[in-house]
Amino acid sequence: MAGNQIKYAVTLYSLSCEYFTGKYNLEECLKAVAEMGYKGIEIVASQMIPEYPNPSKEWMNEFVGLLKKYQLEPICYSAYIDMGIRSDRDLNEAEIFQCTLNDMMYASYMGFPILRTQHAITPKIFEKMVPYARKLNIKLTIELHRPHTPSVPVWQEYMRIIDKYGTEYLGIVPDFSIFQRTPHKLYLELAIKQGAREEVLQTACRVFDQGGDVEDAIKQIDCPSEFETMTLEDIYSNFYSNSADVEEMKVLLKYAPYIHGKFYYLEENKDDTCIPFNKLLPIIKEAGYSGYISSEYEGHHFTTDISSAEQLHRLIKMENRILNSI
Repeated sequence: MAGNQIKYAVTLYSLSCEYFTGKYNLEECLKAVAEMGYKGIEIVASQMIPEYPNPSKEWMNEFVGLLKKYQLEPICYSAYIDMGIRSDRDLNEAEIFQCTLNDMMYASYMGFPILRTQHAITPKIFEKMVPYARKLNIKLTIELHRPHTPSVPVWQEYMRIIDKYGTEYLGIVPDFSIFQRTPHKLYLELAIKQGAREEVLQTACRVFDQGGDVEDAIKQIDCPSEFETMTLEDIYSNFYSNSADVEEMKVLLKYAPYIHGKFYYLEENKDDTCIPFNKLLPIIKEAGYSGYISSEYEGHHFTTDISSAEQLHRLIKMENRILNSI
């Protein structure tokens, strides 16, 4: 699947609901995405590697065999820095370094060209990993995820490091969550199910759309409950405040070998109302980006009643429609 230079991958995290409920095991997840037409895959190691953080060579060989069986290409090995693995303290610098190096070695062994880690790595450790990334011939990337944006000081430091050493072995994975604007359907439906009044949510979103904040919204609501007030604060924080401007995607593309196409819910044949794909995709295409956009469905955080496969199909249709209209 491709839209000009842009290629589509899928993170197996999109099938979390099917995986955790036992509908699919790992092989069945791979088979399902292959049947959808995807070629590139990302695996979240801590989720689907049973022996993580130290997979056996036997398991890794078996996994590589499954990729070949379903004609899938390993694109991104998604690592996890478990700061709480000890009960008495967070991981120290040496431990984070070793965990990251281990993940890089495992990813390289299985043929993944990209390893995605988290900002818990810190700029200091990120820079220390450069010679190991070169030796293993793997690109070490950090995911830029909400609530962070490119203007946050630590991300300015990551970009400075990449500018110093180049993008051959270092990078950033922008996650579309940093651009999300309005609450999606599944979020609102769950909030109502849990006790919020629909009219309260509608009023708050209207106020937020007009540039107001939580206090402005509460002034227009008749006796909001404690839960409703908490929900409004959550909506404002997650969808209206501190969102990155879509134009910042132009800056990130310089560092991005891979992108997380995050989404939560799509209506059939309609644009995403939460994340502005219709603005982001033209920017990405016009910049000549030739990497992967990984489909990352996260509606399973809000309901288990929706088909992940159907949502992934809708995403590809929407992306192709947007790209082909340019």
